[in-house]
Amino acid sequence: MAQGSFDHILVEIFFPAAGKAYEVRVPRDLRIHELTRLVSKLFEEMEPGSYTADGTAVLCDRKSGNIFRSTLTPREAGWENGTQLLFI
Repeated sequence: MAQGSFDHILVEIFFPAAGKAYEVRVPRDLRIHELTRLVSKLFEEMEPGSYTADGTAVLCDRKSGNIFRSTLTPREAGWENGTQLLFI
């Protein structure tokens, strides 16, 4: 697969407010803070009443709970296909 802006991976994002996990295809070179903002809007639309996007959400490693630095890209954070994330 070519490196660059069209390079995507499939990650799992667990959304505790709804008790659901979603598989999401994300670009490897989008900053995590931009990705978090987009996922916030998506969850707000998909789960009305469970979540209101307020700009405070973070993406964490689901197993360790460590918060990913928002200035990194998924590539820089070491995300691969199947990476499990937690959206809080």
